[in-house]
Amino acid sequence: MRRMVRTTSKIILNNKCPLWIQRKALNVLGGYAVLPKPIEINKSKLADLPVWWFNHSGEQSKKIILYFHGGGYSIGSPRSHRDLCAYLALYSGVSVASLAYRLAPEHPFPAAVDDAMTAYHELLSQGFMPEDIVLAGDSAGGGLALTLSINLKQQNLKQVAGLFLISPLINKKRPTNSYVTQYDIDPVINHGWSQQMSENYLGHSDEILNQACLSDKDLSGTAPMLIHVGTDEVLLDDSLLLKQRAMQADVPVKLITFPELWHVFHISPSIFKMARKALQQAGNYISNQLFIK
Repeated sequence: MRRMVRTTSKIILNNKCPLWIQRKALNVLGGYAVLPKPIEINKSKLADLPVWWFNHSGEQSKKIILYFHGGGYSIGSPRSHRDLCAYLALYSGVSVASLAYRLAPEHPFPAAVDDAMTAYHELLSQGFMPEDIVLAGDSAGGGLALTLSINLKQQNLKQVAGLFLISPLINKKRPTNSYVTQYDIDPVINHGWSQQMSENYLGHSDEILNQACLSDKDLSGTAPMLIHVGTDEVLLDDSLLLKQRAMQADVPVKLITFPELWHVFHISPSIFKMARKALQQAGNYISNQLFIK
C-alpha cells in the first residue's frame, strides 16, 4: 500500500503537474470505489454550493457530519473523498454532507472559510441544531473544520458537538520539526507541491498568513476534538502542536497517532484495512459526541 501511495502521489501531487490534471486524477482515483451497504449518495446544494450527501438507505439523518475534503485548498472534491466519506457515514451511523467549497488559486483565502460558514448557516436554516452537527475534515479540510469552530466561538455562536480532524493543516507561521525531518519518509507530501498549495491559497502576504494561522489562535470555547495523524508524515507536528494548544485552552482533545502510516491514509478504506479501523474508531467517537445509542 505504501508503494502504491508513493507512486501515485509522486505523479499527481507534483508542482510540475498542471493543476487541472491533479484535480482530475485525484477524482479518478477516489471516485469509483464500491459503496458499502446501505450507504447511498444524494447530490444537492447548500446555499448554491455543491454537496454530496452520504445517507443510510437514502434517508438523511437528523444528526450529521459536515465534511471538508483535503487537497491543499487547491484540489480535491466530494468525489475524490467518496470512499472515505462513505465509510465514515457507515461507522458513525449518521449522514455525511461533503462540501465542494471553492478552490484556490481561482478562489484564494478566505473563500473556503466563507463557504464553510455559509454551508453551516444553511444547515441551521434547514433545522439542524449545532449540537446535532460534527465538523470533520482531512489536511486542509481539517484546518477548515477547526477554523469554522474558532469563528463560531469568536462570533458568540453556539458550538457544534465536536470535531474530527485528520492530519489537520494549521497554516503555521513557523515550520515545525516534522516539516524538516519527515519529507524523506512521507510517501504523500513533497516540499515543492506543499509550497505550490500554500502559495495558491495564501499568496505571499504576511497579513493573510497571520489571519489564516491557527497555531496562534485562542482555542478556548471551541468544540471537543479527535485528531488522527500518522507518524510518517510531514504534518505530524501540526497535530502534536494542536493538541498542546487545545489542552492549554481546556478543550477536550484526544490525539491518536498511527505508527508508520502516512498522510490521510484514511482515504481508501475499501482497500486498506487500517483505514477502516481508523474510521471505525472515529465513527464511535462521533456517535458518542452526538449521543447516538
